[in-house]
Order: sequence, then C-alpha cells, then structure tokens
Amino acid sequence: MLKKKEEHQSTEDEILAFEEKREAVNNKAKEYLHDKEKLKNLIEEAEVKAKDEKSNKGIVKETWDSLKEMFELVKAYINGDYRRIPYGSLLLIVGAILYFVMPVDTIPDFLAVLGLTDDAAVIAFTIKKVKKDLDQFIEWKQQQEINLEDETE
Repeated sequence: MLKKKEEHQSTEDEILAFEEKREAVNNKAKEYLHDKEKLKNLIEEAEVKAKDEKSNKGIVKETWDSLKEMFELVKAYINGDYRRIPYGSLLLIVGAILYFVMPVDTIPDFLAVLGLTDDAAVIAFTIKKVKKDLDQFIEWKQQQEINLEDETE
C-alpha cells in the first residue's frame, strides 16, 4: 500500500513538474511573440538546425514538411503578411519551435511512457493541435503564389 502511495505521489510530482515546464515554455513563447527581432532570430536558428541532417533523424517526412511550414507561417506573421491564425495556435507553434531549437533536458517519466520524448513527438503533437490553422496557411500561401504568377504573365 505504501509503495502504491509513493508511486502515486511520484506521478503527481511529475505532472506538476511538467505543468511548470509547459508554463515556462508558454511564457517563453509569449516573450518571443512580443519581440519580432527575437522571434526572427529563433526562426533563423530553427532553419539552421533543420538543415542539419542529424536533426531530422527519426522525423517522418510529413512531420518534417509541416515543421518547415510552421517556420514559413511564423515568418509570414512576423512580416505582417499573414495574421489569420488564433493566438493560441501561434503560441503552440512558437513553443514547438522553441522546443526544437532548445529541447528540455528532463522529460517526466509519464511522458516517456507516452512516447513524448523528443522533438518529433512535440512537433507531431503541435501539428495535430494546429492542423486546421496550418492547412489554412498553406492554402493562403499557395493562393499568393498563384496571384504572383498571374501578375508576372
């Protein structure tokens, strides 16, 4: 009985630690969203890391492509070209990019059991949460490319 109580306390402690880390990443993402230059530098760092072949090991192509689209979305947001994204979705995307660039060193055991142990899992989770918004951005971006082609003809 004591062992079960200790395990329960350990899980509660891990959940609390995770919530604190999630809150810290959330606050950090907000900080970046309020400083365009800092956000621009983050995207540049992320793109450099993404070009490093070691960074994409274990990340499926679809997830990798979506990560690159998230970079594009944030750049369009910074430039003021694209603003049709809910703040919460933008916050999740910036948080995932932060995690990609600066991974958290300690992952609570209960997350490891769920498989959320690396960049790929965090990115995939974020994509799942913001898929609709990311798809709308991709559609918008494709329309911009069509409009640009029409103007040059």
